[in-house]
Amino acid sequence: MIEPPEPRDLELTGVAGEGTVIEHINGEDYLVSAVEGFVSVDGGSKRLSIGPKIVSREGVSVRTTGNLQLTGEYEEFGEVQEQRVVDGYSITIHQDVYGKINSRGGNISLLRNLIGGTAMNVDGNIKVKGMASGAVLQTKKGEVVLGRAENCVISGSKVVVGEALNCEIMADEVMVHKAEGCTIAARKIDIDGAGPRKQAEMQLYVLLPDTGKYDRSIAEYREKAARHAAAASQRQSELDALTGRQDMRNYLTLATRVRKQEVVLTHEQLGLFQKMAEQLGPALKQVGQISLAVKEAQVRQKQMEDQAEAVLHQKLSVIGAARCTVRAVLGDTLLRPMIFNPDLGPAYDHAPKDIKARLRAASGSQPIFSGARGSIDWSASSAV
Repeated sequence: MIEPPEPRDLELTGVAGEGTVIEHINGEDYLVSAVEGFVSVDGGSKRLSIGPKIVSREGVSVRTTGNLQLTGEYEEFGEVQEQRVVDGYSITIHQDVYGKINSRGGNISLLRNLIGGTAMNVDGNIKVKGMASGAVLQTKKGEVVLGRAENCVISGSKVVVGEALNCEIMADEVMVHKAEGCTIAARKIDIDGAGPRKQAEMQLYVLLPDTGKYDRSIAEYREKAARHAAAASQRQSELDALTGRQDMRNYLTLATRVRKQEVVLTHEQLGLFQKMAEQLGPALKQVGQISLAVKEAQVRQKQMEDQAEAVLHQKLSVIGAARCTVRAVLGDTLLRPMIFNPDLGPAYDHAPKDIKARLRAASGSQPIFSGARGSIDWSASSAV
């Protein structure tokens, strides 16, 4: 049996990094963690530190780490190679990414490029400092921000791109400085310049919620209001016919003047007035009943009109501030509506292949704008 060499003495002050302390116990020195966190070893100085992140400097590959499933924040100073997967929370990569980055939340920060890989975040932002090419970037709740994207599928609550080429983008809000040959669908679209790229068309879709149920309710309330209006008109005609009789007109005129004390009847005149009232009694009763019916129908009409107006405000609230602004159209560009069901969640929250399918399926809708020059400034509120 070969004995191992005796261990050499080590000066702990030379390896004690941030988050550690040296404790002297029973004549021995111990390097102890001073905080909760993850161990990190600096390859150059050999210092051990404890921090909130898992830090790696060797890259993610078959040779170094293989696929990673992490519980905490992760910072990688090397590359993430093709077919390698990093699952974690709040992930920062300093070199190029060719594999898959999946975060449960926090931020995904790629400080160089995303080439042919994917960046997926369940609840947080994605930021690519360099460019993305042939990649997929998706967040369920958060922003996607990058300087340049080419041949990418991008989705999120908000997408901000400096230059987008041949990309498919779907979000609540999209802001692009320059877009060429892209298909973009969002509730709010803001582009400085848009046009085709080679054989790829420039297609824009403004996302509009399906308001069918509101339209049906509005139509139903308005139809009821019209019925009550017709009933009120009919009863008013009956009332006009009764009160238009000469004897009824004379009595009602006199009764009004007596009530206002414009005339004072003598004893003999009062008897004649009472006799006139007795003779017209059945007709007067009918006048009262019809007058009440007219007022009831008018009240119901107003109630139905108010209900229709309330539902209309709900509809406008659901539509929101859907808008498309393109300051410069730089070639053939199309703007179409795309209807989605807001009860099923965000329109952009789908797998990449489903986003592609939805964008293709909407290509048959009637264009709002079709042109090769000029600008676009369209809002849903002005179109309602």
